[in-house]
Order: sequence, then C-alpha cells, then structure tokens
Amino acid sequence: MDRNTSWRRPSAAGLLVAALLAACATIRVDTGFDKNADFSRYRTYFWLNGPASGDASVDRRIVELVDAALRSKGWRRAAEGKGDAAVDVEVLTEEEERNDTYYDGWVLNQNLGPAQTVVTTFREGTLIVNVLDGRSMRPVWRGVAHEMLSGNPAENEKLAKEAIARMFAAFPPGPAPR
Repeated sequence: MDRNTSWRRPSAAGLLVAALLAACATIRVDTGFDKNADFSRYRTYFWLNGPASGDASVDRRIVELVDAALRSKGWRRAAEGKGDAAVDVEVLTEEEERNDTYYDGWVLNQNLGPAQTVVTTFREGTLIVNVLDGRSMRPVWRGVAHEMLSGNPAENEKLAKEAIARMFAAFPPGPAPR
C-alpha cells in the first residue's frame, strides 16, 4: 500500500483536535407552540419555576437571560401569579460517553492491525423553557436547547446566552395561517 494513503495511528494532538471539534458542535434548538394560542393577549409573565441546575449563579444568569429576551419582545415581568403567562424553566445535565476506535491498517474495506479505543466523557446540557397560559396553566410555547457543556463556567454562560437568543428569535409566533 502506498505510504501516503495508509492509515496511521492518530497522534495525541490529532485526538485532541477531534475532541475539540466535537465539543464545538452547534447548539441544537427546537421550538414549538400551540397554534390555537393568541399570543397577542400575552404581555406580562411571572416565574412559575426557575432553573435548578445546582449552581445558583448559573440559575440567576438563565433567569436574567430569559427576562431580557421577553423584555425585548415587549413583555413585562409581573408579581408571582399575576401575569398573562407563566414561565417554567428546566436545566438537565447528563454524562455521556463516546467510544472511537482507531486501527493501524485498512485493506480491502477491512480494519487490520492493532486497535486503539479512545473513550471521551462529556456532559450534555438541556435547557427547556416553557411558557404557559397564566390562567389555565396550559402550555402555549416551548423552547429546547441541547449542547455539550464545557468545564469553563464562562463558556457555559456563552452557550446559555446563545441558546436563549436562538430560542426567542421568532418569539412570539405569529397567528396560524387560515
């Protein structure tokens, strides 16, 4: 086999670059809403449940970011139980493992030679923002963001800021087409 096309064991630097690229994956954001909800009647909101990530400073920052996003849409925060809408936020984290196996050789679509398996452990975070009708407590909108978390709190704050900005980019949804 030509030396320039043979598979070589990845270097430690190559593995580090691969891990960093995996960690830089874009935030996955999904939103959905009740097509029968009249968002024009929602102008105030109160917090039903705030985030409980286990880190009080992270939780405060998420509340500040959601408050800022809603303020930018013309909504005002009201006293508990007094708004047109209620906001409920959940923060979930989960440890994940990824196993990548690298082989020293590749011939006729077969992996040959000694193998090296690299196990990468990372934390994935999920941020869920629910908006409910303030009277009926029926859900009217939901935003969900998933992302690999960093060990750096400042980086995670940037991720939360981007996730919330993307969630609320098209909020409130317009009326359903008739």
